[in-house]
Order: sequence, then structure tokens, then C-alpha cells
Amino acid sequence: MQVQLNQDVVLDSRRAVWLPRQKTLVLADLFFGMGAARRRRPDPLPPPQQTEIWERVFSLIDDYAPVQIALLGDLKPSQGTVEGDEAEELRTIFRKLKGGGRQVVQVVGHPDRSVGPALEGTGIQPVEQHRVGPFTLMHRRRIFVYPRHDSSQGFWINGGVHPLFAVPSPGPAAEPDWMRLPAFLYTGFALVMPPFVSYAQGFEVIQAERLPRQARAWKLLADRLSPLELAELPPAPEHLRTLTRPPRKGAPKNGD
Repeated sequence: MQVQLNQDVVLDSRRAVWLPRQKTLVLADLFFGMGAARRRRPDPLPPPQQTEIWERVFSLIDDYAPVQIALLGDLKPSQGTVEGDEAEELRTIFRKLKGGGRQVVQVVGHPDRSVGPALEGTGIQPVEQHRVGPFTLMHRRRIFVYPRHDSSQGFWINGGVHPLFAVPSPGPAAEPDWMRLPAFLYTGFALVMPPFVSYAQGFEVIQAERLPRQARAWKLLADRLSPLELAELPPAPEHLRTLTRPPRKGAPKNGD
């Protein structure tokens, strides 16, 4: 399913943005480096979900025939390390993405993510920003959700925030039953994308009351995109505004 934001930007329910004039496909946090190492862990990514990720990638390539693919974010959650046959898997993936002479660009949010074993042999040199026509592609957290306009930057497309909205719906006894849904968020001069992989969701719910009046959003539910009426969206309950971030491996527990 597609939503035509304007003549230059198409939102795709497969969690992608298509820039038709530039023939550029934009994906945020594809995380295809989750493959080889994750499959050997006690909590492996289910094979159907991994297969679905690649079906979406190649269906987007087949449908749009891009000349350029822009990847916003890391190749994997820890871009600087690879395990076992993961390095060869990454090189194989990039060969497929570059098929037919396509250019592949990776945009990272931090300079220290621009080097590392995960990139060796891929032919990719990450950048912190990438200009495509009137668009500036970036991957930044905690900024550009409620941005100030900077005309020199043109139109921002940001993949680092992962918009979530808390949406109420009637429960079994007519009580409010809330869902947190990923979304595309348009502020008037910036577009904030959801992550390509569903498990890379955000941790903070967007506060609609803080957005510019011209802001628009489209929630993602299954394979459908639906507009959110931001002006009518009630404030999320305090306990729903932030998702609990799982502790990092080896991090001390509270009180330790």
C-alpha cells in the first residue's frame, strides 16, 4: 500500500520511502547483520520473520527498480563486530543489493559507526548525511522529531527516531484500550521514518501536542497505512509514553 505525500515522496507500507524523481529507495534500520550470529543464539529470530524481511526488500526493488538504495542506520545493532560466517553473509547481501549497477549508500548517526569489521569487503563508505536532490538523508536520535526549519538542509528524511503513537480504541467493556503503533511522521519540512524491521521499534511515544500544526502521520498496522488525526489524538497516559528498554548484556542491575 502506498501514500503519495507529494509528487516527490511516496510512503510505502512495507516501511520504505520512494523518491521517484531521484529513483532512490530509502530504508531505515534494515539490520540485515542480525542473520548469522543471531541464528546461533538461544533466542534466534524466527526463520519466517527473517524470510519476510528479505521478501520485502526484494519486492520493493522489483516494484520500483531503484538506481540508488539509501540505508539509514547500522548494518546490525553492533556495527563494529561480526561473528562466524556473518562477514561473508554481509558481503553477499551487498552484492545482491548492488545488482544491476545500483548504488548503495549507508548513512550513520555517529562517526564511530563509519568503520568496523562489519563493513570490510562490502565496498561501503558510510556518511553522516547524504543529499539526494532536495532531500537530506540522516539517522539521528532525539532530534528532528520536533525540528526547526533550516532551509539550507532542504527537506530532511530521518531514520533514527522510529515514531510510535499511542492510539486508543474501545475495549471489551467500552473502556479505552491503547495500542502503540509505528508510523511515518511528516512535520511539514521533515519526514521521520519507521524502522524496516519491526523489532527495532522506538521507545518513546510521540507527543502529538508538541508537533507543528501542519504535521501529519500515518500509522502502520499489518500491511496497511492509515492516517492519524493528530489534532484529535488524546495525550497518551504517562505509563504508556516510554517503553521499557531491555537491559544491555552485562549492564549492572539497579542497586548493584
